[in-house]
Amino acid sequence: MIRGFTFERALSWPFTAPHAASFPWIFGAAYAVVFIAVFGFITMMGAGDFAEWINLVEAAEGATNPEDGMDAVLAGFGLLMPWIILSSIVSWVIWAMFETASQRRYIRGERFSLGFGADELRMMVVGLLWSLLGLVIIGVPIFLTMGSTFIALFTDPAGFESSASIEQVGLQVLGIFFVMLILLPVYTFFATRLAPCFGLTVKEQRIRFFDAWNVSRGRFWPIFGAYAILAVAGSIIGQVIVGIAQTIMMPSALRSVENIESSEELRALIFSPAFLVPMSIYFFITLFIQGVLQHAVGGPAAFAVRHDPRGGIEADAQIGAFD
Repeated sequence: MIRGFTFERALSWPFTAPHAASFPWIFGAAYAVVFIAVFGFITMMGAGDFAEWINLVEAAEGATNPEDGMDAVLAGFGLLMPWIILSSIVSWVIWAMFETASQRRYIRGERFSLGFGADELRMMVVGLLWSLLGLVIIGVPIFLTMGSTFIALFTDPAGFESSASIEQVGLQVLGIFFVMLILLPVYTFFATRLAPCFGLTVKEQRIRFFDAWNVSRGRFWPIFGAYAILAVAGSIIGQVIVGIAQTIMMPSALRSVENIESSEELRALIFSPAFLVPMSIYFFITLFIQGVLQHAVGGPAAFAVRHDPRGGIEADAQIGAFD
């Protein structure tokens, strides 16, 4: 018997959608392996710049003149900026690939598979619009509140040694806190109402962002409540597992980082078993949990897409059963 959209069904959809016994675990394992492989390669390629950045940060900490320290920090940013841009683009592509695979299961009932085609390109556009939503609602107001202070800090670092300047920064940080208290509910509302955009884009094979508003009409609390339960419960379980892994794996890896002074030593450290093995295990566990959680929290909004009031997948199946 095909039933309609309910909070209970939305909450359970990650566990009752097709391939529930295998999909989440394959998804999480693939997510971890891809991120470790790709960003391990980027780290290897940029090891020299990363080592130089460490040296510049140490020089900034030991500088007696604030302007010299700030120049060292800016030089460090200049070294890292190309790698930051590359990592951001790569993360965007990988996210789109995995989010599309996730939505294919929820919307079409497909098994796990990764690829890069029209679906993934559309998902990249929707992901960009989603990021701009957060930037407009939260990022811009925060910059308007604190941006002048950041600009002044970079242009005249010596001027921030006075107590008056420190007090000004403190007041602006307090202002950001109150701005966040106001804007966070606003962002939560719009994010929840537009959350079906990912599943809707896969379902209709067209870029659908604002149209998701129609899918979530009258369903704000079920979608938000199911998402919140999955996110909070998953985060708590994940933090416990990651904390155990960190306690076991990190001490031996961090001991090997001590006394690194050159890019050659850093390259050698990256490929040494004493560092590579515990860090790989730790990051695999962390990313595996992150991948499973990313997949699970997308279930409620995707379930709403299956019950689109204008003609959902399950409604079409019900009509077809009587043809």
